[in-house]
Amino acid sequence: MRLDISPRTLQTLRDTGRLAFTRLQRKFYYKPEDVERLMTYVGIRRKEKAVREGRKNGNL
Repeated sequence: MRLDISPRTLQTLRDTGRLAFTRLQRKFYYKPEDVERLMTYVGIRRKEKAVREGRKNGNL
């Protein structure tokens, strides 16, 4: 599954506790339900951003 977010954003989500993880050696593992919740959050944020940008450009 691809999250379509940058590695730095993923690190920030881990650092701030928004995304729980387990680290084994150099790999990070995430629970599927946590990833689903994150993807829902990211999708909502992207839609909100698109609406704001549409308003700025007079498209709405």
